[in-house]
Amino acid sequence: MKPYTLQEIEERGLFSSLLNGKPVQNAWAEINNILVEAEKAQDLTAAQVTSAMKKWGAKMDETTLEQRSGIYRKLADVIYSEAQSEDDELFAQGKHLAEVLQLPPHLVKLADKGAKTSAYYNRCAALLKGEEKLDIQTLNKVFHYDYEDGFAIRRQAFDDHFNKIFDGISETRRFSVEVEDGLIADCKTLDIPYEFKPHIASALEKYRGIWNAENHEVTPMEINLPLEKDEACYAYANSGLCEHKVVEREDNYFELTRKFSIDETVSFKGEHIEHPTIKEETTVLVELGYFFLTNQRIIFLGQTIQKAYALKDIESATFDGMSMITYHTKKDGNLIFKYSDESAEIMYIIFNRIKKGENKK
Repeated sequence: MKPYTLQEIEERGLFSSLLNGKPVQNAWAEINNILVEAEKAQDLTAAQVTSAMKKWGAKMDETTLEQRSGIYRKLADVIYSEAQSEDDELFAQGKHLAEVLQLPPHLVKLADKGAKTSAYYNRCAALLKGEEKLDIQTLNKVFHYDYEDGFAIRRQAFDDHFNKIFDGISETRRFSVEVEDGLIADCKTLDIPYEFKPHIASALEKYRGIWNAENHEVTPMEINLPLEKDEACYAYANSGLCEHKVVEREDNYFELTRKFSIDETVSFKGEHIEHPTIKEETTVLVELGYFFLTNQRIIFLGQTIQKAYALKDIESATFDGMSMITYHTKKDGNLIFKYSDESAEIMYIIFNRIKKGENKK
């Protein structure tokens, strides 16, 4: 009978037996081996247990609680992993085995609790894979769980399942309707609410926005901004107008590293060590404002700076993968705008779709 496997009975010579006594562990091995050959737990009788313990000098007291509980726990794991109803005959097997092993009720309860927790998690995980025959309501009846009793375990089973899916979502940076529908169905399967911690919800919202930008129809929106004839706005966002600048700074490597060797590039002015200067190119924010993307132009409205460029005069755009988009114009070079991390890639996608004329029907 599963889950028991045959165990070897330890043999000792006469001298060893006289010196060390009987190998008490043989009692549990013998009881285990009876269960291996049994069709069900009821085939192990109280008389057989008593005989095995007497034969090998074991006692039915506190010193053997761990061994007896261990034998029972193996069956408890099978009971809760396989039981199909509240009155499944497996429960009668468990009750019988606890009786013949004379396990105290509190130890039976403790072993059952551990077996139930493990099996319930595994069966919830199997539900999500379509490998469990019972639905969650029936499963709860088998385990004698109400909604709250098993909630934390069901939530953990879903979270572990979701984490694997989220790895793919975060790698592609896309959260499609189909994937979300599947997750909603998974939550319904386990009878838990469809909700996530704030940082996960925020990431999913961002990846959904990117997916929507790629897959939904590009449609115009209402804005309070005068537009030209047949012009419509398709996206807008807070942004910052930026530009590349070359800045010059002193190379104080020697001071910063406490390296006092001085080469010929270092000169002295009074008590000050004047180091050579180096030039660096950096991107600086020029002004904050609002960016509008229409079917004809890109428009930036800042407090002091306003810019507008026709799409036909913009050759392409480059996204830095984080928050900045560079628009490459035919005449005026590059226009650099910084957006929030949530809107930058969306703006980039919609720009390219409009540039390709995907907003036209």
